[in-house]
Amino acid sequence: MLDLAILGLLRDRERHGYELRKQLGELLGSRGAMSFGSLYPALARLEKAGLVKAVEANVAVPPVPSSGSLAGELAAFRVRPAATSTAGRSKKVYGITEAGDAQLRTLLAEGPTDERTFGVQLAFCRHLPPLERLALFERRRRQLAEELEARTATATRLDRYLGALRDRDTRHLTNDLAWLDELILSEQAAIQEDQP
Repeated sequence: MLDLAILGLLRDRERHGYELRKQLGELLGSRGAMSFGSLYPALARLEKAGLVKAVEANVAVPPVPSSGSLAGELAAFRVRPAATSTAGRSKKVYGITEAGDAQLRTLLAEGPTDERTFGVQLAFCRHLPPLERLALFERRRRQLAEELEARTATATRLDRYLGALRDRDTRHLTNDLAWLDELILSEQAAIQEDQP
């Protein structure tokens, strides 16, 4: 899921590690916290595999020219610490390669569609052709339908609280199936509109 999220974000535009971490946090939300300790090794692995590349490093902040006045120099001094805080520090900016773009499409179209991964796939499914996007939605729907069927087939006598948890999970699955049905119908209608 992490590779998919990184590649998807870099497909949208080039980013440095800090920005990737922030965007991953927004994308994954409560589904997964992201630390630099897991992000940078993933980026290094993806770079070694040729899926991402460093497109910029050592971003230099231009020096502030001398103003010739005491008030101007004071103003420049006040601004300088904020402007030069990154000077001399290596700031790698990452971009996606052609191989990374191909891997992104593969992860979207063929990757697992578990609860955590499907949300990321949905966030970037616009990069798939319409029929592959529809296949992704239908694959997730089949998986949820199988889970619901297995849940009802194995229903056993439970105490009140375990029964309440099972009921909540069943309602969640039922709601997700209804939502996916709407998404599938919408996608099918869009495909029909695009056909001559």
